[in-house]
Amino acid sequence: MIRVAELMEIDVTDPEALEELEALAPMPNTRISQRINTSHGADRHVAIRALAEQLVCEANAVITNQADHLTLADEVLAQELAFVVGFRGRGARVSMTFVGDQAFGRLVGDGFESDLPRELESADDVPDLLIRLLVESGIHHPVTR
Repeated sequence: MIRVAELMEIDVTDPEALEELEALAPMPNTRISQRINTSHGADRHVAIRALAEQLVCEANAVITNQADHLTLADEVLAQELAFVVGFRGRGARVSMTFVGDQAFGRLVGDGFESDLPRELESADDVPDLLIRLLVESGIHHPVTR
């Protein structure tokens, strides 16, 4: 991801660079969760999950510290498909729950709180989700382990 490389080059000690950081890391577009038919819900989740995996791999190729990579973990429950993208103890969980012949998506995680259930607007918002997770988790601060 080119944006991860750009993000890694920002000097966070420069106040002007912080504006650039915000421009590189907008909040992902979300909407109030909508009920859709199950087949469309499954297709939507698989598309978002596949793109997330690709982008996590690309981002990890750019992040030079091997101990400081994004993680992606799947969760399969009885009526739900979900995955969690994590970085430095923070995470964003994207899920699709199936009830009867309907499905609805949900985005939950650090920095993505909402009174109403929300979901990503589309798969196009996955890059913003990952970049925002990196920024809010302090990618520019050294890892202490």
